[in-house]
Amino acid sequence: MGEPMSQPQPHAMWTDADEAAARAVQLPGARTLLDSAELSAVLGQQATISRVRIKPGHSVVAAFTTAESESGWAMLTLDPDKLGKARHRAQDDAGAAREGLPFLVHAQHQPYLFSGSLWSDPVLAKDLQGARRALNQESCGNHGPGEKREPGTIQPWKILRHNPRRRVVAVVPPAGGRGEKVLRVASRGTTGTALATARRWRDLGLPLVNSTPVGSRGTALWAPLWGWADLSSQPYGPATVSAGEALGTLHRLTLVSRRTPLPTDTVTAAASIALIAPWLGPQAHALAERIQDRFSDMGPSLTAELHGDLSPDQVVLAAPGSHKIRLIDFDRATTGDPMRDLGSWAAACRRLHRNILIEDFQTGYLSRRAADPARAAVWEAYAQLHAAPDPFRVRDPRWPDLIQRTLTLGEEALDR
Repeated sequence: MGEPMSQPQPHAMWTDADEAAARAVQLPGARTLLDSAELSAVLGQQATISRVRIKPGHSVVAAFTTAESESGWAMLTLDPDKLGKARHRAQDDAGAAREGLPFLVHAQHQPYLFSGSLWSDPVLAKDLQGARRALNQESCGNHGPGEKREPGTIQPWKILRHNPRRRVVAVVPPAGGRGEKVLRVASRGTTGTALATARRWRDLGLPLVNSTPVGSRGTALWAPLWGWADLSSQPYGPATVSAGEALGTLHRLTLVSRRTPLPTDTVTAAASIALIAPWLGPQAHALAERIQDRFSDMGPSLTAELHGDLSPDQVVLAAPGSHKIRLIDFDRATTGDPMRDLGSWAAACRRLHRNILIEDFQTGYLSRRAADPARAAVWEAYAQLHAAPDPFRVRDPRWPDLIQRTLTLGEEALDR
């Protein structure tokens, strides 16, 4: 279900580790989009960075939230075309710009620095506007007796997550009094995959919230704001068993004899860690090599449909003390080794200090199909390697220690 984006907090102290990461970006001024205090000074108001993505020697893009809970983005880039397109997008969507943060160019020469409202996101702006128009039209057409709502009325969104140029997740107001919805806006391919997956899995009898397309662009879905809490915030054994049963059922019903190729991206994952934390590079590359060797020893597996990003926050409980659950978020649904989902689950639980959920999930899973603990352990290590940079990406002040801990968890999975 996800938690709302955090409100701006007192800015974390800039550390030597942060400085090393900023140098690795290879762009003058990179600190501005890694340090909330620096960005706040540029914007002229308090802002907290919530997500960053870097392309060394090319660009940095960041999502941020202001003290007034406005969501925005900023980009530092050497590419003049990025600036030109962002400026034209902001001009085309002048109405949207007036509703939030203005589009501003803070550096007119390379590297260019500019920022704007979530509504002028250089990639998602048209999709966000299209989804909002569709929702407002439905809301106007379904208002209750005596309720007056003019066409075009702006209904506020509560932004849960904003990954600039990639995805927005928000809670949107009810249409015609039918309850709040969770809206996801992303690329056409990602949204199409999520919708097709949800429909197919519902036909298989899996516990899912019904997703519905929004608008005509094929980039937005909404679903009821179902349930009470997710398992990451409210761990509960019987609900975790239900989640394991659901995944075991999925894998059993979709398993085919086709052999799935082994992953080959461990070196790339290790390199992304070494870039931002050079002192952890040797540990990351050693873990990547061990994972690759273990995959080579195991050989390919049979193929099933996978959640692809399985973790306790992707399982929502119906109510306190209820075993009823719903699976959510199918943006990364794919096919592959069924043990990948088990490894992803275990890795997330250990990062969250929710180890008890691993055993409960396995109990449910094993009631539906057999598991291979050795394969699952290698996939757990793989998941830890790929998740290790996340604390840096969300600008957690503890990111150096959290990355190292995640790598250590990966090593422990292989030693288990």
